[in-house]
Parts: sequence; C-alpha cells; structure tokens
Amino acid sequence: MSRIRFRIIPPVDRPSEPVFVSGSREALGLWDPAKALPLKYNPPFHTGEIEAPTGLHFEYKITRGSWEREAVEAHGDVPGNLSHEVWLDATLQHTVADWKDRFQGRLTRDVMSSRLLAQDRELLIWLPEGYSRESEHRFPLIVLHDGDGIFDPRLSMPTGIDLAADEWASLLARRGIIPESIVVGVRHPEGFSPEDITLRDYELSPELGGVGYARFITQELVPHMDQHYRTIASPASRLLGGVGLGALNAFHTALMHPGVFGGAACLSTSFEDVSQSIPAACAALRLLEEIPTLDKNLRIYFDYGDQEIDECYEGYHHMLASLLISKGWTEGVQFLIRRIPGAGHNPLSWRARLGEALSFAGSPQPHRIIPRK
Repeated sequence: MSRIRFRIIPPVDRPSEPVFVSGSREALGLWDPAKALPLKYNPPFHTGEIEAPTGLHFEYKITRGSWEREAVEAHGDVPGNLSHEVWLDATLQHTVADWKDRFQGRLTRDVMSSRLLAQDRELLIWLPEGYSRESEHRFPLIVLHDGDGIFDPRLSMPTGIDLAADEWASLLARRGIIPESIVVGVRHPEGFSPEDITLRDYELSPELGGVGYARFITQELVPHMDQHYRTIASPASRLLGGVGLGALNAFHTALMHPGVFGGAACLSTSFEDVSQSIPAACAALRLLEEIPTLDKNLRIYFDYGDQEIDECYEGYHHMLASLLISKGWTEGVQFLIRRIPGAGHNPLSWRARLGEALSFAGSPQPHRIIPRK
C-alpha cells in the first residue's frame, strides 16, 4: 500500500473553510460529496491522506462539501476529473483558482503589437464583476509583471501556485479597501538571451533590457489599455507591481517615468539585479539618490522575508528607507517597508503578501499605516 497525501491551497477569500476530496475510491466517498475525505486546515494548506494499492488508478475532485461548491479553473470552467496512478508514496498538490458558487469577474486574453519591443505581446486581463454590469463605469488599472503566474495555477509553472491577483482585487474591493479594478498580467517570452539569461529576467532587469521594457509599459501598454478598455486614465488610478526582478522593474519605472503610475507594489525586490551588486553599489539605489525630488502623491509598498534569498535583502531596504526619508517621504504615507518573518522568495509567500501590497499602493487616497519597528 502507498500513502497518498493531498495538499490543497485554497482561494484567498475565507481560506479556512472546510475542503474535501471526493473521488472514485471508497476512502474518497465514491463520488458522494457527503462521504468525501475531509481535509485538515494547516495554513496555508488543507491536508489529508489515504492509502491505496500499487498500480491503482483513481480520479478525484476538490469541493467545499457539495457539487455546487466544487473547485473551478481561473476562467470559471468546471475542470475534468483529476487523476493519479499509484506506484509510490506521493503528495498531490493543487491550487484552487476559485469555487463554482463564488466565481466572479472574467479572465480574458489580449495581444498588442509593440514597436518598442519589436514583437507582439500577450496580456492576460481580469475584468471585475462590475465591468459587464455597469457599461458606463470606468475602473482603475493594476499592471503586474509575470502574467503567467498571477491568475491561473495551470500557467504558474513550475510550482502551480499563482499569486491570486484577481482574488485579492475582488476581495479588497468587496471590503472597500480598493475600488474594483482591471488587472493586467504581462506575459514574458520564453527562452534565453545570448548572455544565457532567461528572456524574462533580461527584459525586467534595469541593467539589461529593463529600460526599454519600462518604456513599453508606460508608452504603449498604458495607452493601449486606456484606448481599448474602460480605465480611469489618471496616474492616481494606476498601479504597477511585481516580484523579484519584476519588483525592481516596477520601482525603476516609477522613478524614471513619473506621472504614469500613482502606486507601485514591490515584493522581494531583487535590488542586487543580475550583477549581484551589494547595497553600496546598487544601481537602483544610486539612481534614487540622484533624483532631486519625489512625487509625494506616489505610494510604494516594499517587503522582504527572512528566508531563502530574501534574508539577504535587509541591507538594501535599510538604505532604501534612509534615502526615501531624505527625499521628504514619510514611512506609512508615501512608502511602506515590511519585513515578514518566515516569508521567502517564492510564489506561495508572495501570494499571501500581495493583499497588503495592493491595499497600501492601490488605495484611492494615501493613508497612514503603522511603520515598521
């Protein structure tokens, strides 16, 4: 017999609600949701296990206790049965994009032609529930790098964990923290540059292609969204964000292109860039030091953890805070820096932290948050 463990990541809204695995084995209830395997919530996972004989093929689905509340994909579709062939002990991990009874909004795809990038660029665009309901209403715009990893677990390779940007935008809007917003995920090309750097890293790095990519974002993508979607064409209603090098690019873009975005969300900012610069030699911090004044209407959220590579980021953020304060910014008003104990440089950690980032950087008005100790 082999031990088969289930490890389920729930949506960010009400994550502790009971989750069940229903399937073709007796231990899974033989497709009767009332007899399904109940999972135990061990944040951030719902976990449980069964024993199964070697060579067995079984199928299963994830629910909240009924077929009316089963898991759906990022586009709202009910997926086919999941399946597993038993040979050894295994852990089956899945991220629930949403539940059938709660799915809102619409995830769509767009392709725009870029003169600056000399190629077409694919966008994943999440339209909030109110977009189809209120035909005259206009919405703020949230632009996030790493489009493959922010909405759809199936595209979020290799981890299968998305950042739940659509879920956070919807949840924060329902709570009145940010307005209903259009969220855009910019997809990056696959492959490697001649320098043997992934094309994603190449175009996000300010030391390499990031300067041109920032021009694409500010001069082409934003006008494209304003022209083809019902956005609020105002810096105060635009936010740019990313993780790792994506966060560094968002910060660099905010500095180099003032008056385009009113907020930036920078999670686990890779200040070292591809050159692995130490804080004293960091190009982004030197650039900040050279800028005479900063827009006091801009709001930027930064965070980092104390695990994995994030544990190396404290020195950069101490220098960052000193420079921002020297420019007249107040922590908790124009900027916020969070050190998150136990957090790391990975999608599961960023998924948990994105909500606070959007709450601070995407609020309609600057608001004071208790600064870090």
